[in-house]
Parts: sequence; structure tokens; C-alpha cells
Amino acid sequence: MSFTDDVKTELCNIRPNSNLIFAEMYGMLLFCRAFSFNEIKLQTTSKQAAERFALLLRQSFDIFAETKVGGTKKPCYRVIVSSPSDRKKILFHYGYKPTSEICLNKNFLKTEGSIGAFLRGVFLSGGVISNPEKEYRIDFNTNSRELAQEFGCLLEEKGLVLKMSQRTNSYCVYSKRSEEIEDLLTIMGAGGETLNLINIKIYKSVRNRLNRVNNFETSNILKTADAAFVQKTAIEKYQKMGKLETLPEELLEVAILRLENPDLSLSALSKLSKAKLTRSGINHRMKKLLQIINEE
Repeated sequence: MSFTDDVKTELCNIRPNSNLIFAEMYGMLLFCRAFSFNEIKLQTTSKQAAERFALLLRQSFDIFAETKVGGTKKPCYRVIVSSPSDRKKILFHYGYKPTSEICLNKNFLKTEGSIGAFLRGVFLSGGVISNPEKEYRIDFNTNSRELAQEFGCLLEEKGLVLKMSQRTNSYCVYSKRSEEIEDLLTIMGAGGETLNLINIKIYKSVRNRLNRVNNFETSNILKTADAAFVQKTAIEKYQKMGKLETLPEELLEVAILRLENPDLSLSALSKLSKAKLTRSGINHRMKKLLQIINEE
């Protein structure tokens, strides 16, 4: 299952609250495929969301909707309120008249917990969330520009600032910020999936940090190897010229250490030096040695 399916499954496992059922139902209705006096229809690939929609219709309005299943590759569920009188009953309850535009009526979102229930309904109807292992993104889709704007303003009042984009035949209110997605999931009641998202964030953060450390260490190893190769090559050249023994004792020791230990870092060479030199001391003598060799 997708992360969207996981979230919707958790939301559908929440027992409907009699005090909040109309708020959740309102969210599902506003963001379903069609919500008007002519047609009320939810279309979804989530069996649980379709069953939830039908359940809430029965519990809130005592309406028994018709459910149809289609699709070839993946089942598509359509829950339809076919009776004109039932559609009127629903729309009149939410304050709409046949001449009204279907806009967001905040009067049904004033009781405690109603925003969370409403948001849960919105996501079950028109919500999609990406797999956080790949990217952070949550979308709320509707075919109404006005509804998308009103929904965005409602969330902004709650401190959640989402963006809006237009697609071919729909509008999308979305966020790519993981913190906002966590807040949205928590508000709508998907606490388990919120924790999953946080765990994935932690894992990705640790993995990225380890990659940066490994890349840094690899880079340092390569630099050390390159420097050691340059030093060894120069010293061997000087040795072939028969001039190695003419070096001062302190530089000769460094030259021999490098020839005998071509792969070690300067820090490792310092631990092998008879004079117990520091890395800085080895580095200073190595630079002086290379300067003499290069001047020949």
C-alpha cells in the first residue's frame, strides 16, 4: 500500500464521534467528486474511504447511498446519493439553496475538535500524501478554485500556510514542508503515521549525515594518498641521484619514514619518528625536504 492508503486506513479506523460527525461529513462532501443538488458522488481508490463515506451518510442523515466498483488495474469505488430528496436534505442541512454557490460554511466548524474532523473528511475525499522516504508533500484536491482558496485561508487561520496550484481541471492546496505535514496529520487524527513520518525523517537525517562524514573521510584519504605519493616520488628521485645521504639528519629521518611507509598519513609518521615529533613537526620537515629536492 502507498503512504496515502496507510494514512486513510488509520483515519478510517477512528470511531465516528456523534458530536463531530457532521464536520467530518462536511469535509468529505465538499472535496468529493461532485457535491450539488444535481449530483453527490465520492470517487476513490480507497475502499475504506468509500465505506466511511457511506457509513457517515447513514449515521448523520439516515441516507443509504449506492456503491459501485469499477476499474481494471486498480479498483475504483463510487458512492452515489441518487435520490434528489436525499441530496436536498444534505445540502439544506449545510445551509445551501438551489441558487447558492458551494462555498465553505465555517458555521459548522466552530465546535471543539470540528476542524480536525473536517480536515480528516477533506483528506479522505481529496487528499494525497507522498512517500516521505522520497519527498515531503501533501495535497488537497478540488475542482473549485473558490473552495481551494477558502480552504487555504481556513488553514492559515490555524497557523498552517499552504500553497495553491492550478492543474488542468482541478486546484491543489499543498505543502512540501515536513513540519506542516506532521501538524496536518496530527490534527486530522493520524498520530501513528505522524510518528512513522518522524522516524523516516530521523533515519534520512542520520543517513545523510553519515554520507557527508564518509564523503569527507574519503576525500581526506584521497588527499593524504595523493600527498604521500608526491612525497615518495620526489624522495625516490633524490635517492637515485645519490644525494639522500647528504641531507641533514632530521630531514633524512623524515625521508626514510616516508620511503618505508608510503601510505601513512603525517600523523601516523609522527608516531614512528625517533624524536617523537608532532604532525606539525613532520609536516614542517617534509616541506623543507621537498623544497631542497625541488631546488636541485
